[in-house]
This record gives sequence, C-alpha cells and structure tokens, in this order.
Amino acid sequence: MKKTGRFSAGLAVIAGTLVLSACAVTPEQLTQKENNDRVSVDLNRLFAKQEVINGPLTLEEAIARALKYNLDHRLKIMEEAVAMGQLDVANVSLLPNVVAQAGWSTRNNADTTYNEDQTATSTSSDRRVRDNDLSVSWNVLDFAIGYMRANQQADLALIVAERRRQVIHNVVNDTRSAYWRAAAAERALKQFEPVLGRVRGALARAETQVEERVGTPLDALSYQQDLLLTLRELETRRRQLVEARTELAVLMNIHPDSEFTVQAALDTGRTLPELAMDGEALELEALRNRSELRSEAYQLRINQRDSKIAILQMVPGLNFTAGINHTSDSYKVNSKWYDGSMNLSWNLMQVMRAPATMKLADSQIELSEIRRLALSMAVISQVNIARLRFAHARSDYELSGQIAEVQDQIFERVSASNAANTVGEAQAIRAEVRALLSNLQHDMAYADLQASYGRLFASIGADPLPGDVADDSLASLSAAIGGVLVRWDKGEYDAPALVADLSQPVTP
Repeated sequence: MKKTGRFSAGLAVIAGTLVLSACAVTPEQLTQKENNDRVSVDLNRLFAKQEVINGPLTLEEAIARALKYNLDHRLKIMEEAVAMGQLDVANVSLLPNVVAQAGWSTRNNADTTYNEDQTATSTSSDRRVRDNDLSVSWNVLDFAIGYMRANQQADLALIVAERRRQVIHNVVNDTRSAYWRAAAAERALKQFEPVLGRVRGALARAETQVEERVGTPLDALSYQQDLLLTLRELETRRRQLVEARTELAVLMNIHPDSEFTVQAALDTGRTLPELAMDGEALELEALRNRSELRSEAYQLRINQRDSKIAILQMVPGLNFTAGINHTSDSYKVNSKWYDGSMNLSWNLMQVMRAPATMKLADSQIELSEIRRLALSMAVISQVNIARLRFAHARSDYELSGQIAEVQDQIFERVSASNAANTVGEAQAIRAEVRALLSNLQHDMAYADLQASYGRLFASIGADPLPGDVADDSLASLSAAIGGVLVRWDKGEYDAPALVADLSQPVTP
C-alpha cells in the first residue's frame, strides 16, 4: 500500500510539473501585421479631429492650436484628470466599510454530537446551510489618517495643475518664438528664390570663363569662389528658414509638410512691445505666480501632514462594527439577529518607529523650505535675465534696422551703377545678397524681440489663457488669447488665481 501511495504521489508531481511547463510564458514579438496596424492607428489619431487652417494664420490662432492639439499639453491634461480621479478615490475611502457576504455549505453527513456520557447523540445543524450577513465597520484612526491622506492627494492634484500651467507657458513661448521666425522665413523665402537663381546663373557663367580661360585665371577662380561661398550661405539660411516653419507646424500638431500662410508675414507695420513694470515689481509678481514656487508650497503642506500622520499612528485605534445576519439552518432558534462590537487596538511597534518617522518628516519639511528658497533665488535670477535679454533684443532690433536701411541704399546705388555698366555683376550680386541677408537679420531680430518679451511674461508666471473662456473651441480660445496678447503688448497682464481651477480642464 505504501509503495502504491508513493507511486501515485510521484505521478501527481510529474503531472503537475508538465502542466506548469505547458503554462510557462515566453516572449512573443509583434507580428508585422500588428505592427503595421499600430502605425496606421497612431497616424490616424495624431491629426484626427483637428480644424483645418482657413486663411492666414494669426499668432493667437497658432497659440490656440498649440494649446488645444499639442500632445505634451494633452498629456498634462490627462495627468491632471488622473490626479482628480485619485482624489475622488481618496474621498470615497473615508466612508465606512460595508461588506455583504453570502455563503453556502454542505456536508455528506449530519453534524452530530454526543452527550456528556456518550449515551446519546443529537444533530446541531442542517447538512446544507445558507448564511447571509451585512456588516458595517469604521475605524476612527484609519479615518483620521485617511483624511490626512486625502488632503495630501488634493495638494498633489494642485501640484499637477501647476505643472500643466508650466507646460502651457512653455508651449506658448515656443509657439510665439516659432511663429515670428516662421513669419520672417515666409517673407525671406519669397525673395530667396530669384536671388538664388541669379547666383546660380552667375556661377555657371564664371565656370564657363574658367574653362575657356577668359581673363586672368586667378581673378576668375576668386570670383567663382565668392559665388560658391555666397550660394552656400544662402542655402544654409534657406534650410534654417524652412525648419522654422516645420517647428511651428509640429507645435500646432499638424503635419510638417502642411501648407499654411503666416499673417505676420503679410503685415507691413510693426508694433514694439512696451514693458510697464520695473524690476522690483516683476520680481514680486514672479514670486507670487510662478508654478514652481506654488508647487513647492503645496509640497510643504504635504510634508507637514506627514509629520501629523506620524503622530496619529502612535494613537490606539478604535474600531466599531455592526451587522445584520441570517441563516437557513433550521436548528437555530433565531435565524435572524443583529450584532455589534467595539474594539481597541494599539500597534506598539508604531510607538517605537515614531521618533524616526517624525525625524524624517521634519527633515522633509526643512528640505522643502530650503528648496523653495533656492527656487525663489532662481526665479529672481530668471526675471532679471529675461529683462536684460529683452532690452538687448530691442537694441539689436533697432541696430539691425539701421544696418538693413543702409544696405538697401547701397544695393540701390550698386544696381543703378550696374545698369550703367560702371560696376560688374559680381559687385551687384554681392550687394543684393547683403541687402537680402540684412533684411532677414532685421526680421529675425524682431522675432527674437517678440520671443524675449514672451519669455519675460513667462518668467513672472503670467497665464496666457484666461479663466473665463466660453468653451474649448478654437474660435473661443483664439479670441481669449488675442485679448491677453493685446494686454501683454501694453505691459498688462491678469494674475493667475491663487487656487488652480481643477474642475474644468481644457478638453484634449
């Protein structure tokens, strides 16, 4: 019998091993069809449900499109939604535990017991029994700690909202900079093509002169070298201009090859932004509004609650329980009954761990305060650097305008002399290229001026998106952003709310 039992146990082990081997998981790569399907789905989703660009693109529309369709911003919106969902879960966890149970039990013989003398037996329950109960339990200590955790989760949700504000600032700054550079590119690209054609034509004639040994060979080769260097510079600038339009398209989440016209490239007049606040006022606004500092203030509250939680965990826990019960056992005199209990528990190990936990919480509080001071100094530095860069950008714009004006006058005189055959083709082409590049540099200086002005407002935490937008349509967003940009050009701005609005995030 023992051998038979051991043999059966061995077979069972072997069978179990075979079953587990058959269930082992091995790496399985995507098939080519699955990979192609993934690419197709992603490409369709990348540009799905986006309004078509109709007409010249204004700055406010470009920013609105970037905020509505930019994937980085949409990612932060979803993170904010997840944080709000976690807060809802934390609030629900404060409710008492309500547990409903139902069970069935059966046995092959009756539950029979002897009397004390074992002279008689009695049956104490049915062979088949169904039990039901509904119980409510509530732990006072768990509720207090859960309430603290819920407040911490609320602060975490506010931190996520501040991070979204920071992403909005970055997206708006990048879009503003790319927009004005794209405007400069669009103006310049229209002038580049005919100039490139004339340079290539002159280069072909110069190569012919070298091959036919017309004139002094060294002069012909030097002229050819000048034309090649000019052509390389023009082609390099042309590639940079095309990249500026591509960057703007990517920020708006449209395909880089999309055709669109920038309204600023068609405008003839330019307004220079004015800065109304002095350095001290800008620093104070930055310390009040920057998302990094406000996030650190919320983090400090979280760390302070950790210290309170460490104290609470040393307190005994009081648990209340009440329930309704029912059984189908016919041997029970009372098939329905109510019960209740009150228990007091104390985890003594928490008392031993409390000093270390409280010391850690105090260290985190001190770290958060020091980090906030360091961030404050960094913010003040960024504000002053932004002011200096704006002043330098304005000076550079004015200087580049003077250079472009002088170069245009030189080109006009050289062109007149070339028409009168008093100067050669090389000098005329050189003057035309210099005039073209000077005007491009003037346009790029204006783009840098606008970008530095936008960075200045970002350094003080000014929100480009007001809180009273009618809806998340592109038209409403563009109108609201346009109003903000008009106030910014006058040096005015709306301070963000002290508490971020988490109830109505922009729909991705």
